[in-house]
Amino acid sequence: MAIMSTQVIIPARMESERLPGKPLAVVMGKPLIIRVIEGVHSDSYSTVVATDSVRILQTVQSFGYEAVLTGKASNGTERVFMAWEKLGRPEGLIVNLQGDEPGADPSWVSALTADPPSGNQVVTLSRRVSALKAADPSVVKVVCNRKGQALYFSRSLIPWNGKVFSQHIGVYCFTHESLPLCAGMTGTPLSAAENLEQLTWMENGIDVRVIEGDWNGMGVDTPEDLEEARRWFKNS
Repeated sequence: MAIMSTQVIIPARMESERLPGKPLAVVMGKPLIIRVIEGVHSDSYSTVVATDSVRILQTVQSFGYEAVLTGKASNGTERVFMAWEKLGRPEGLIVNLQGDEPGADPSWVSALTADPPSGNQVVTLSRRVSALKAADPSVVKVVCNRKGQALYFSRSLIPWNGKVFSQHIGVYCFTHESLPLCAGMTGTPLSAAENLEQLTWMENGIDVRVIEGDWNGMGVDTPEDLEEARRWFKNS
């Protein structure tokens, strides 16, 4: 199989409901968004931040990284699509890495691109977590069939009375076919109820494949998560 080019696009916005101004929150001397870029950066692919905030744009550029200014977007994938269009809609793989994953590293991208999606598929990652951690609604859980295809994502505990839980990690790999398709979909009742955009794709018949592994990192969704990230970088 021919090697496909890969573009990592990191959507970032200032208006987080639970943690306003999150991308510019300082984590051991650097903005959170810079920590995310530095963690995932590699010479094997290009990395760009997609944002509608001039402050975020200027901050990213001041550290020597690339950023694209987009219009307002209803979700991260729509923002990634806007940036991809501005970049000339290059063919190949597009990785949507959420801008609140400071523990992300190139192994995430390697896993997604080593077993890439095809056609209208989307591929994402998950990891095993304890029942205590899974009980947190900010930790998104996923259940899959025996082929690794997602059956459902939820903020509730799934499966009910389960012993093992899989946490979804905030990264998606699209093809140049599946990205515009998913970005153009109208939200669905389930996606609105769970506040999870990937449910829109699944309700419209998109195959979301999940690669489970022992991935490091953390999602920063709350003030408590931000403090945990600061401790993590302080001790790393």
